Amino acid sequence: MKSPPDDSIRIQLLNSLFAPLCVLWLLSTGVAYLLAVGFANDSYDGSLVNSADSVVARLRYEDGKVVADLPEAAQEILRHHNLDKFYYQVVSTAGVRITGDALLPGPYTRLNAKEPVFRYATLNGEELRIARVRADVAGFPEGQVLVQVAETLHSRHRLANQILLSIIIPQIFLILVGGAAVAQNVSNSFKPLSALQEAIAKRTQKDLSPVSEENIPSEVRPLVTAINELLARLRNDLETQNRFVANAAHQFRTPLAGLKTYIYYAKKLLSGEDEAVDPEMRRRQIDTVLDQIDSGTDRMTHLANKLLALAKTDPAISTSRFEAVDLNFIVSEITSELIGEALKKNLDLEFMGSEVPAIIKGDPLNLTELAENLIENAVLYTEPGGKILVTIVNSGHVLLAVQDNGPGIPAEERARVFERFYRALGTDVPGSGLGLPIVKEIATAHNAEVLITTGPSGSGTTVAVTFPAMDESDRSTD
Repeated sequence: MKSPPDDSIRIQLLNSLFAPLCVLWLLSTGVAYLLAVGFANDSYDGSLVNSADSVVARLRYEDGKVVADLPEAAQEILRHHNLDKFYYQVVSTAGVRITGDALLPGPYTRLNAKEPVFRYATLNGEELRIARVRADVAGFPEGQVLVQVAETLHSRHRLANQILLSIIIPQIFLILVGGAAVAQNVSNSFKPLSALQEAIAKRTQKDLSPVSEENIPSEVRPLVTAINELLARLRNDLETQNRFVANAAHQFRTPLAGLKTYIYYAKKLLSGEDEAVDPEMRRRQIDTVLDQIDSGTDRMTHLANKLLALAKTDPAISTSRFEAVDLNFIVSEITSELIGEALKKNLDLEFMGSEVPAIIKGDPLNLTELAENLIENAVLYTEPGGKILVTIVNSGHVLLAVQDNGPGIPAEERARVFERFYRALGTDVPGSGLGLPIVKEIATAHNAEVLITTGPSGSGTTVAVTFPAMDESDRSTD
């Protein structure tokens, strides 16, 4: 198994600082070495020219030949700390050796040069630095000779190394001290993050108060702001959940109490404790109580189903199941299923689909729930003999409208009917108060708008849901 990558910001930051420092140190070391070698060469080349001038000063023309009065003691003086070997040679302008060390390589190029000439050569496995000058010799028929002096490079290398060490050692010290300072400063910079971590770790699961932004670096403040926004959403969700649970408990408490009362009364009737009651009357009373129990059970079942439907309409969950669907098919199917309920109340339930497919991006299950609640609400609140028209129009935006000629919803209450468990005043129709809140939740999850208006004839209610137009990219991928 591969070990997880090191994603520590501290390590990455230190690496990003130390890596360039090391590269810079290597480059500066190379440049320093080249400069040290160049400085040593310049210094020793000047000394080597001076040695050549010393040899020139010892030249004589005696007995028909050029001689150099350069005893061993004089050669010792020309050596540097006895680290290098010294050689000299006198040659004619044609390159023929006159005197001096025969092993020293003779000049081959630039024989007519008037300025000093420097070159490298190898003698007995050792590298030499050779300097050549032109000199006049009194009495010499040719007039001028070439004087070559050479020495090994030990002193040069020693000086270059000393210069290099004098540069490298302070640089290493500075890098180490600077690295320690950088590491310490990086650690200090992360202390606010450690404090933030400890503050969040000490919180209980019920503490959703905002995280303090005091002493927080500006680079981290957007993260803290995002955390606080998340905590705010969690607080809102928790408050909504608590309110939902409290409302649900309240809604269940009343029918449960009624059921318990009816059950107690039914048991009393079945036990025959009241002998004065006529048996036929007792039977009718028992039937009435059982009808009430059955009705109460239906209301509780309806309420439970609505609560479950409301719990499933969380937008954060439904968006993961979105797909391209034709709203005509969904609404047509729901309308067909509710025709039986409409016939029981002698209602005229009609569906008019769009002439072209009404394709929208959504969750089929939630859209089915939305359509069912809209049409069911209309069936429930429209008076017997009324009419309900369900239409779908596709004009870019898809519009689903449910019209009825029922009692209508007063304008001042149209905003409140989307609140959970709220029911408009003046109606005695049994309901849960969750139908339109479910519609609102599902519409919000689909970026749709819900609008309640008065019916076209001036009475009744029209509930319209407008869905956004579907992108061409969504059409092409589905």
